[in-house]
Amino acid sequence: MSTTEGSWIWWRLILWRSTLDPCSSAFNVLKIRIATTPILRHFDPDRKATVVVYASDWAISGALMQEYDQIYYPVTFASRTLKSNELNYGIAEKEVLALLRILDLNYNASTALQGRLGQWAALLSPWTLEITKCVKGEDEILGALAANITPRSEVDKALISIAPKKEPRRKIQAPIPTIGRDEELYVVSFDGSARVKRGGGAYSAILWRLPEWRVVKARSGYAEGLTVNEAEYHGLLLCLDLLEDLDPQHLVICGDSNLVIREVRGEIDCKAPGLTLLRQRALDRLRTWPDHELLHVKRDGNGSADSLASAALERRCGIEIESDAEIQDLITLNRLAEILIVKVEEEIVRVSAVTTRSKARLGCVRDPIQTPYERKS
Repeated sequence: MSTTEGSWIWWRLILWRSTLDPCSSAFNVLKIRIATTPILRHFDPDRKATVVVYASDWAISGALMQEYDQIYYPVTFASRTLKSNELNYGIAEKEVLALLRILDLNYNASTALQGRLGQWAALLSPWTLEITKCVKGEDEILGALAANITPRSEVDKALISIAPKKEPRRKIQAPIPTIGRDEELYVVSFDGSARVKRGGGAYSAILWRLPEWRVVKARSGYAEGLTVNEAEYHGLLLCLDLLEDLDPQHLVICGDSNLVIREVRGEIDCKAPGLTLLRQRALDRLRTWPDHELLHVKRDGNGSADSLASAALERRCGIEIESDAEIQDLITLNRLAEILIVKVEEEIVRVSAVTTRSKARLGCVRDPIQTPYERKS
């Protein structure tokens, strides 16, 4: 190789090295920086800790960092992929999961950050909190306030003294009619029933003769478009129909409709227009029986009238009971004799003075009164 060719190659090598040196030097500096720069730091309990979280569509990650010379250095990293049920979470919910992931690594003062504590930590994460233990005396004000709070178990007792004084609601209960042991009187029982789907109602009435509890008349009826209360009123009016040809005397009316009994007594107001007309008809007809009493009984005590009304509702027509077998069924189901109170006639005792020679004493003489016998001297 000649001298000219060797010089040309040398200059070409110098020119290539001059263009390569800036890239090479920069790359070498980058390698040195990466190898020598301390990325992770040991946790310093005296420095403030900062959590940086990140969430994507399929993964979450977070880093616990501390500040050194205005530069945040990571202490630890944590990340994981999202579960199938977590993929639909919002971005804020995913970031909370990343925060919980960091808290699970136990870089905190408490080693028992589980259950509710972890949930509360997530709720408190938007705020910068500094929790310190108060010294003696600093909690006296809060202690005084807490001591004034009434326990839940004692709240009712504490409210008694400040509760408004209201007159208690008085429950009006009519006395049960009393009848004589051998008293002759009439007892009528009625009932009503209706079904919304069928659009009709049935009612019944039974006339009893006391003291033998004999069925004088028993009848049922049916009408379209009746409500239950209207059917009950029709049963009461049917009772009065059974009494048309009888001489007025002591009468006891029994029914299991509390509303009808109390409205006819005048204890409650009748507000429904349809019931108001039926109530007035019943009151007008009861004037011919001034000595009457109305008694509300339970349904099981009104079994005779109830069975008669139920049968009419099933047949969708009313009937009049005439056969002995049907009458006997009504007597068997009757429980009114167990409800009405029979008067107990007490034996009259009179006290008279009996005088003897030796002493004076009191003697009890039963009727008829015997004339005191005085011994002759």
